[in-house]
Amino acid sequence: MAQTSRTQKANNYPSNAGIPGLRSQMAVGATIDAVDINTLINLINAWIGHTHTYDDAYQLATYGVAYGDNPGAGDRTDYYEDKTTGNSGLPGIGQVGAGSIITAAKHNEMKDRCNQLRGHVHGISDRSTA
Repeated sequence: MAQTSRTQKANNYPSNAGIPGLRSQMAVGATIDAVDINTLINLINAWIGHTHTYDDAYQLATYGVAYGDNPGAGDRTDYYEDKTTGNSGLPGIGQVGAGSIITAAKHNEMKDRCNQLRGHVHGISDRSTA
């Protein structure tokens, strides 16, 4: 199936407000707590679930049939409606419990999901133009 790139009008990407705090916590000598890992997981999960708004054309200008001097009587208006894409479709990442060990498997799950997000696509519901 061919893909057509669309220009987004808006998105609901998550806020990056938690990142500066994470950077300060994930420094040499700092203790990384479950709450820090869960903040990172929450950011990744929000990126997984983000969507975009785009213009969907459902009629582009028509000009009718020209007869002699009549340029046609078609509707010369382009019609669009706002649509929202689906999300990335990737599975979310589960939280870690307080006092639990953050395993290599959890780190790999977070890394893998971030790498998958780098090349993700969004499904759209496209109306045909008239």
